Parts: sequence; structure tokens; C-alpha cells
Amino acid sequence: MKTKSLRIPKDMISAVELVEKEEKIEESTAMRKLMRIGFEAYVGNLYKQGKVTLREAARLLNVSQIEAMNIFLDAGIKGNLDASDVMISMKRFAF
Repeated sequence: MKTKSLRIPKDMISAVELVEKEEKIEESTAMRKLMRIGFEAYVGNLYKQGKVTLREAARLLNVSQIEAMNIFLDAGIKGNLDASDVMISMKRFAF
């Protein structure tokens, strides 16, 4: 693991302290947890916008594609395919 230093605004310190207290974890663990949640949301947004595929999102998050899909579903992100994409795929399999 690599060490970085950064300036953290007071409101974010309050968020870290809340996570520390609620989860009964150390400050550094709370910070990593919040960063992970933020990164998952960021990658989920890229996936939702069609900027990355599910495979790319899973690679970025260092999880399987099923785990990535579950993360996104928990966040309310259903996918980035519309009906026309599904119909094109079905036609390819039919012929």
C-alpha cells in the first residue's frame, strides 16, 4: 500500500469521524472506506453513461463482473443497455 498526504476540508473530517464512530474503526480505515465508496460511485457513473463497459468497470474496481454488477445494482444503476442494444444482440444470435 502506498502512503499519500492530502489536505482534507473540515466537513470531510466530520464525515471520517462519523464513519469511525459508527463502524468502530480507525481513522485511516474510515478514510479508505469512504474513498472506496466514492470510487465505486464514480466508476458506476462512468458505466451508466456508457463510457466504460462492465468488464472495464470490474477491472477498475478489481472485482469480478458479477461483483461489479451487484455493486451497481445496490447503487441503483441498472445498466447502460437500452432496448435497441438488446434487439441487435438477439438478432446476431438468431442468424
